Amino acid sequence: MIDAARLLREEDVAWRRLGEVFEQIPHDRFEEPTLTPEGWSPKDAMFHLGGWMGDCAEQLERMRNGTFCLTDETRETIEQQNQAWFEVSCTMSPADVRERFAEARRRMIEAFSALDDPTPEAMEWFEESGALHHPKHIADLDRMGA
Repeated sequence: MIDAARLLREEDVAWRRLGEVFEQIPHDRFEEPTLTPEGWSPKDAMFHLGGWMGDCAEQLERMRNGTFCLTDETRETIEQQNQAWFEVSCTMSPADVRERFAEARRRMIEAFSALDDPTPEAMEWFEESGALHHPKHIADLDRMGA
């Protein structure tokens, strides 16, 4: 059985590691579009991660309010969302991206913590948007900071 306290701890460990990796990236490389073959920069990855944390916060708030509606996400709809966030992040300043990133994480933690008895869906959203998602980008980011 998965418990909420363990998920919060795992997310915190992944968040701290992610923060360490972002801090290692030289300032002049934060907007360099060489992180991925698609031309993402560390700034774009930060916005992407924040986007999913913000979406998670919204879904958790809907669960708490009884307005959550399960949708069928496909690889295509996820890629479309990622592309839309990439296009937005390209227009934003690094300071604004960093602010949104931290705020999205704060909202996600707050929304998850506000659930009296998290459902399996709530736990899955939280884990997929945090502790499981952060490490997917750490290896690429770590190479840029080296």
